[in-house]
Amino acid sequence: MDGKSMAVVPVKEEARDHIGSSEEEEDIEALSEPPDWLPDGWIMEVYRGEDGTINRYYTSPISNYTFNMKSEVLEYLFSQADERILESKESGSENTFQKEHKWLPKGWVMEIRAGGEKMDKMYKFYVYAKTGVRLISKQDVLLYINEAKVSECDTNGECDTKSEDNLLAIVDFHPSGVPEGWVKELVFRKTKEGLIRRDPYYTDPASSYTFRTLKCAVCFVETGKVSKRAFIQRISVHDLYSFDKSADLHESLRSRLVINETPYRRATRSSRSRGTSQTEHDQIVNSQQDGDTSGSDSSYELEEEKIKSRKGKGKEATNSRTINRPTGRPLQLRIKEEVTGNQHAN
Repeated sequence: MDGKSMAVVPVKEEARDHIGSSEEEEDIEALSEPPDWLPDGWIMEVYRGEDGTINRYYTSPISNYTFNMKSEVLEYLFSQADERILESKESGSENTFQKEHKWLPKGWVMEIRAGGEKMDKMYKFYVYAKTGVRLISKQDVLLYINEAKVSECDTNGECDTKSEDNLLAIVDFHPSGVPEGWVKELVFRKTKEGLIRRDPYYTDPASSYTFRTLKCAVCFVETGKVSKRAFIQRISVHDLYSFDKSADLHESLRSRLVINETPYRRATRSSRSRGTSQTEHDQIVNSQQDGDTSGSDSSYELEEEKIKSRKGKGKEATNSRTINRPTGRPLQLRIKEEVTGNQHAN
């Protein structure tokens, strides 16, 4: 009906006595009719509790976000989140760098390390995070997946894989929490304390914006709002690591191997500029401490521009009651009984 895919799941046998009359069964049939305002393709689930209370849930077939109120659905539609998700998916599928690594299964990441006699080379490895298996080529990865054979990861002694001292980045093509097509880059930098910083960056292939936290990335997907500290990379993650097994170390990556001796200043009222609020000053200092740049030649230096928020029509979506459902759910309408205790609804 109206392009909506629907299938009514029969109520539990023990609940049939509770339903009783045929009139109540007709009421259930009426509840299976999706409202006119619900877009085609959305899933509507209807649950009836033991006390007879009727609860409805509406799920987007694109994001799998679930809402239980009409107002929440409309706010979500006005936010244009589904459009941004589709744009990211299409842009990711068209990107050459991601096309070349489409074969890499979920759970595998790409590891970038510095090597060579003078540490002037960078090497690419593929690592299965669950087992720590590290391989050097697509053929080796497919051999491991299909036949469980581990090939030798040999660089002729040019690249050390036993420590994090020469680790530059870990790239994930299937990061959790963001739409398909996004790329997560975990950047490694040395500190003067002898520690190693790990800074995450989430890049949207459609807008090219890079976000420093998953929270900011998800906020952009849901509302179109660009956080103040989001930026566009001068050299994108796609271009930076678009090489085969090894290549000359990119100039922008050299600073990651150098210990930063510049001490961080703590924000004080006396140190901030006149006319600058304490909050704004703290943001500036925190930006320096977060290490998003490692020198003027860094490819991750913030662009000196004001980034305006892109908002959907109407109010921004408020998903305080949003439930993330598993992906791959069938596009169908279900009528189920809500039960309490350890029982599960059919």
